[in-house]
Amino acid sequence: MIEQEAAKGPVLVVDAGNLLGSRAVVRDDERAQAEEKARLLAASMPLGHIDAMLPGTGELAFGLSFVQGLAAEHALPYLAANLDCDGKSPFPASRLLERGGEEILVVGVVGNSVKAPECHVSEPIAAVQAAIRGQSPDVLVVLSGQKVAEDEALAEAVPTISLVVNGQERQQLGQPRTLPNGGLLLAAGSRGKQLGVGNWTLVPGANGWRDSHVAQELEEQKAGYVKRAADLRKRIAEAEDDKTKERLGKQADFMERKVGELDQRIQASSTDAGPKNAFVNRLVDLGTDIPDHAATAALVAAAKPKIDAAMPVIATSAVAAGPFAGSSACTGCHPTQAAQWGATAHARAYASLTATTNERDLACWSCHVTGALHPDGPKSPGAVAGLENVGCESCHGPGRAHVANPESGPVRRQPDEALCQGCHDGKQDGGRFDFATYLPKVTH
Repeated sequence: MIEQEAAKGPVLVVDAGNLLGSRAVVRDDERAQAEEKARLLAASMPLGHIDAMLPGTGELAFGLSFVQGLAAEHALPYLAANLDCDGKSPFPASRLLERGGEEILVVGVVGNSVKAPECHVSEPIAAVQAAIRGQSPDVLVVLSGQKVAEDEALAEAVPTISLVVNGQERQQLGQPRTLPNGGLLLAAGSRGKQLGVGNWTLVPGANGWRDSHVAQELEEQKAGYVKRAADLRKRIAEAEDDKTKERLGKQADFMERKVGELDQRIQASSTDAGPKNAFVNRLVDLGTDIPDHAATAALVAAAKPKIDAAMPVIATSAVAAGPFAGSSACTGCHPTQAAQWGATAHARAYASLTATTNERDLACWSCHVTGALHPDGPKSPGAVAGLENVGCESCHGPGRAHVANPESGPVRRQPDEALCQGCHDGKQDGGRFDFATYLPKVTH
């Protein structure tokens, strides 16, 4: 969301795509449930007084007719200047709005990652130039499904662009990136965990835009990277084996590169000349401290039974049919290790889903059960009996052969970092995972 003036003043609400999904293709085995979720999200948008939306890669993965049906049913204001489907433009290129006495023109630009077979993505620069021809808005906002480099090229070619809201790149920009034309690039990430809120003030005679909080935030961010790099260098000096030194060295190198990048950005922000339009950006965490919107919560409650019913059901449990034996098969011989595991969050992973009735959700279940990421593990939320929670075999590998012949040993003694990152991927866990910090909490 972009918000003009104060919190209680005029508001512009936009979505830059990938709201209904994040991938370019919807698999057949997940389509029924994915469509139910898409219907829920589409029904909720009018409750937020949405002003403009982009049909991104994740929307068009469902097919043009599905998206058009949702748009018609819920009056969704989709915009796409460079989308041609069977020789027609399925959505308007732009929308002119008035907020607080200012004219705001919003233009939609889809990216080349769109896979809709009946549609063609045309060259974005010419499409935007055609969409704004003859208009001189106070603020020109582009909703983008492109890569950041393509947004930069667009801003350079169309210098009147004020703000680009990118919904395709997964990165989160707490500090907006300055575009070649002096405009700003905004991104709240693609996980739906944060809401971007920006306040702007137009300055007479201004040339470009500036976030007045950037310099301070960049200095604070730099200080954090400096401290983490110093801590890592200390741990390298204390490490006893070369493998640990190498791993920590790569992390320290990364932190020090970030310090250098931030130094460049701090220097660039301090040398900007002339008056700039003022912009203050913040990312709001959508955590439990924010109360549910009553009308939206009612939609969710009504949709959940439909979402569960759309789940493909496999009656046979993976324990009965595959190489996984379940954690209960391990406790007899390894009671101490089982007790230690029982005290970890891994042992309660499935309960965290059932507490919110999300255990049948195809987007959630696999990281809360054992073996779902393994080729021979459960393929459906309906086939997890005996493999609930992140159990012994999540780290040590399928255990049926070991149970039959204990002398054979487990598949692996200890998980490596890549295995953990199947779920702790920096996106689903909010970037909190650090292998060296977390591993001692689960080893036994």
